Amino acid sequence: MGFLDFFKSKPKFAAEPDRSMWVDFHSHLLPGLDDGCKTIENSLENIRELQYQGIKRIITTPHIFKELYPNTPEIIREKLTFLKNALVENNINIEIEATAEYYLDEWFCNNFQSMELLTMKGNYILVETNYMERPHFLEQIIFDLQTSGYKVILAHPERYNYLINNYQTFHTLHDSGVLFQCNLLSFTGYYSPQIKSAAQYLLKKKMIHMVGSDIHKIRHSETLTKFKKSNEYQELLKLDLLNNSL
Repeated sequence: MGFLDFFKSKPKFAAEPDRSMWVDFHSHLLPGLDDGCKTIENSLENIRELQYQGIKRIITTPHIFKELYPNTPEIIREKLTFLKNALVENNINIEIEATAEYYLDEWFCNNFQSMELLTMKGNYILVETNYMERPHFLEQIIFDLQTSGYKVILAHPERYNYLINNYQTFHTLHDSGVLFQCNLLSFTGYYSPQIKSAAQYLLKKKMIHMVGSDIHKIRHSETLTKFKKSNEYQELLKLDLLNNSL
């Protein structure tokens, strides 16, 4: 074997795994439905920013909350069609679909079995709770959803006071099969230092199953553009996140 042949025959290192994320999950981009984008112009501005970040597919999740945002699948689908048409008219080539973020209250507990639920991949459902107080029925509704065939995703667990004041509760919910979706904004300190600490704890313990932008306005999108250039974002991408498979 010649000198040059020796170097040609050396085994190559395996290629680094693709750690990019091209699916944005959990946002409020349908105009006029909840506390998110108010106008179609707001929606398009945020979507352009997501596209700049490398996002190719969006799963947006308007609130369904009987007392405040009584949206229905029909209302959401109609607004999604409106937004899709606006994307075509403005030459924005990005895939978008809509599910929902369900607020867990007694009305939902009593009615979910007779409702059409907007889910992902057939059975993933995104839910949220009251931020300040732990619902007394939390474990029961999670159990009821799971035994009905749903995979429960808890939106932004790092933002609930009843969880961040007792980290052990994170483990209890996680061990019960609840999937955790953390907000990327939480890692920037956007909400509070305490929420940032809770998000970093979940990252350290590898208890994050997916991340979400939770975009409501352009300030959120622009903050995420900066965060996605950080080392901490790269650490997040080392987790086995489910975003790209939703």
